[in-house]
Amino acid sequence: MHPEALRQHEGDEGLLRPVLMALGLHVGLVAILLLSGWWQPAPRVVSVAGPVVEASLVVSPAAISAAEKAMQDAPKPAVEEAAPPPQPLPAPQPEISPEEVQPTPQEQPPEPDTVDREAVARLALEQEQAKELEEQEARVRQEQIDLTERERQAEAERRQRLRDQLDAVRKEREAAERRTKMEEQRLQQLADRQAAPAPQPGPAREAVQAGGNNGVDTDLRARYALAMLQTAQANWNRTLAPERTRCEVRFTQIVGGEVIDVSFQRCPFDDQGRESVERALRRAPMPYDEFKTVFERQVTLTFCYPEEACQR
Repeated sequence: MHPEALRQHEGDEGLLRPVLMALGLHVGLVAILLLSGWWQPAPRVVSVAGPVVEASLVVSPAAISAAEKAMQDAPKPAVEEAAPPPQPLPAPQPEISPEEVQPTPQEQPPEPDTVDREAVARLALEQEQAKELEEQEARVRQEQIDLTERERQAEAERRQRLRDQLDAVRKEREAAERRTKMEEQRLQQLADRQAAPAPQPGPAREAVQAGGNNGVDTDLRARYALAMLQTAQANWNRTLAPERTRCEVRFTQIVGGEVIDVSFQRCPFDDQGRESVERALRRAPMPYDEFKTVFERQVTLTFCYPEEACQR
């Protein structure tokens, strides 16, 4: 060891020894005081007669001076060396990632070839066209279904109209046949009347009341009444009137046979039946040209169906 360093080391040991001794002395005193406090027995209370004796600790000035001198003679501790300057903080080190860093950047995927792009575009176009074609076929099928349904409904309506027309024609035919039979029967009755003697006036001739121009041809008057009745019944819709029910009606006509007023006398028909009778009287003019000599302004007729049941 270097002599100078050795001397410095011995000087440091000479200073350190008194300091350690002083510290050991103080520690020993403190330990003694503590032990004396812990081991001191609990004070016993003794009841002694007499006054309380008070005592106090008196330290002489000489003892104080000796203590102060001892403290002054005690070696002073070495002056603490100045604290070294603060060391600079270490520079932050970058954290090491547990995952390995990719050594080279990822390569860019190659761009598709022009041919591939065209193929993809063509495929997308074909798919779109196929979808549109499928939607168009679906619309066509729906339109065909709707058209078939409309045609079926139209055919059903047409058949219903044909049935209604056939029913109307059948009813008209039946009515025409009944009218034809009635006319044949009345013509036969007229032929029988002409062949037979003239009957006396009765209820049958009262159906047409006299009120014309004072004619004298009774056969012409009977034919005139029959012609007016046939004209009215030819235009009468019997389906709207009850059967086997008489309806007496009185109408007013002008020259030419046009009916201008209709009034019901004894007629149990309802409103619909009466309306059918009035339409029958107003639909066509009454016979006039061949019956001018027996023309009557006001005429009373009796409507009833069927005629055979009404004549009983």
